[in-house]
Amino acid sequence: LGLRGVRLSLARAGLLEAQLRALVRASGYGPLRILLPMISSREEVRAVRATLKRVTAQLREQGHEIAENVPLGAMIEVPAAAIALPTFIGSVAFLSIGTNDLVQYLLAADRNNEALTDLYTPLHPAVIRLVSSVIRLAQKRGKPVAVCGEMAGDPHFAPMLFALGLTEFSLHPATLLELRRTFRHCDHAQLLARA
Repeated sequence: LGLRGVRLSLARAGLLEAQLRALVRASGYGPLRILLPMISSREEVRAVRATLKRVTAQLREQGHEIAENVPLGAMIEVPAAAIALPTFIGSVAFLSIGTNDLVQYLLAADRNNEALTDLYTPLHPAVIRLVSSVIRLAQKRGKPVAVCGEMAGDPHFAPMLFALGLTEFSLHPATLLELRRTFRHCDHAQLLARA
């Protein structure tokens, strides 16, 4: 809640332009993708894309070596983004579902408030349904989708995400071995049936 993520970037156009310029220049040195945080509408994606296009053209005119294409993605961590995704999925190259904020905002349960611990759960049917709908739409439109946040690295939740069709997990390296062990012991067909 508040002025953060893409909202802050769009409120401070000079800062956004400087950041995009640096990112596009860095693309000349290796693969790079830009992920927009806290997206909630198509207009935000369009505004950033317009700035990115302008900055890219300027850098080319100035003779900088830059990538032919710098993929732009959206972080789906605000319920409005998940619901409005059909209106802007064509404007992004990839998606990442930020489960920590998505659960918090969807359930109106601050994850840092101990009195709400029982309410803050990734297993709430609304969370599962929303995550599933984002994954399905991304697959249907051929857009890579990842999940980041605690849910992606938790051996209790990751198999459910896998059953929903997720194949890309963004997680802390310390959780990798435990997650591999969990997947090794999962029956893929059974997971799909349960999903």
